Amino acid sequence: MKNLRLTSLIAGIFAVTFGPAVIAANMQDTQTEQPQEQSAMDKAGDYIDDATITTKVKSTILGSEALNVLEINVETQDGVVQLSGFVSETEDIDTAERLARNVEGVKDVENDIQVKSDAS
Repeated sequence: MKNLRLTSLIAGIFAVTFGPAVIAANMQDTQTEQPQEQSAMDKAGDYIDDATITTKVKSTILGSEALNVLEINVETQDGVVQLSGFVSETEDIDTAERLARNVEGVKDVENDIQVKSDAS
């Protein structure tokens, strides 16, 4: 019984003496890890934002009677929209770019859309 009390007393003294130092060291480790975690979260947020922009651009093009969304590919990276595919008329290239530029979050548009050639 005396050994149990002595062990408990030593453990209590140890905890009071060294506990704050261990807690402080753990807090410093946690604080140094936060920027890395935040960076990963930022990257995930960027991906979600790019996917959202792509969806909005596709929806805008789909809503346009002049364009066919199935013929225009849309990809987004870091807010820059890449348009590619084929359209029937030269004016459709400008229309697609104009629509994409007007979508919230779009920083720039790279337009690689081409006019279909009739192989008759």
